[in-house]
Amino acid sequence: MIKSEKNNALSFIKLINPDTREGLVLSSTLGGTIVSLTLGSSLHQIMASDSDKELQKNPLFRGRLLFPFNDRIPEGKYSFQGKTYQLPINCHEDSSAIHGFIYNKKVTIPEQRETQVSFSWRTGKNCFPGYPFDMSLKTDIKLHNGGVTLSFTVKNEGDVPAPYALGWHSYFKTNSSSTLLAEYPYYFETDEYFLPVGDGVPSSGSKFDFTEGAGFNKKPLDHTFKAPTNGISILKNKNYSIRIEQKNFAYTQLFIPPDKKSIAIEPISSKPNSFNSNEVLILAPEEEYCGDVSIDLF
Repeated sequence: MIKSEKNNALSFIKLINPDTREGLVLSSTLGGTIVSLTLGSSLHQIMASDSDKELQKNPLFRGRLLFPFNDRIPEGKYSFQGKTYQLPINCHEDSSAIHGFIYNKKVTIPEQRETQVSFSWRTGKNCFPGYPFDMSLKTDIKLHNGGVTLSFTVKNEGDVPAPYALGWHSYFKTNSSSTLLAEYPYYFETDEYFLPVGDGVPSSGSKFDFTEGAGFNKKPLDHTFKAPTNGISILKNKNYSIRIEQKNFAYTQLFIPPDKKSIAIEPISSKPNSFNSNEVLILAPEEEYCGDVSIDLF
């Protein structure tokens, strides 16, 4: 079942699994932001989301898609193929460009079915200062019993090579008993802008060793990790556990907000500030990148 709703100039689409009553709500006017996700026989609301008043203010990018770049680019400046570009500054606390453009844009919804929806968005050539490249993002979301799968396709619609990155800023509710289980091979220390530095620190035996499952609320956490070796992160709470599987996302960003009531477990295709590194991802004209994220409650 699909329901469409409007509230304070924002539009929402609600998917409902008719067999289980599990559901997902996204905003088509906020770049496909996942506003809520309710799973399990007890219909647990597993995501930490903005309140109605916070949705347009967007204090923490909860549930937002990050495209065509993820996380911070200091001073909004980057160089690509011999040219220097200046992105708009949207994080004035540290004078950076952060999390791309899609997060507050209206998406096009070409297809809706009972338990799934597809939407797309395109940067367009020369439509955004500092990013003259024509790139599209198509997102397919499908509910299944006990979970949901998000499938992403990025395509270079232009006639020149283009840099890109993709992420999903997914926050999950936690409590004092929550633990995280994942085999992250290594993580990166950060600089004053919380950007990764160095070649990576092995996670095993470190302060961020989650191989056997560990708590995290007492750790200052805003770090980039190499994606789990099996692609799976498991968040265990008192009443349920969540399995988050990422495919073709090379990294995971972990972040605990100041209130410590949630954790962001973010699949990202690139490290933050990748546009200023030799690891920048590039698509040739007509070339595509695909990635998937699945969330299951058990």
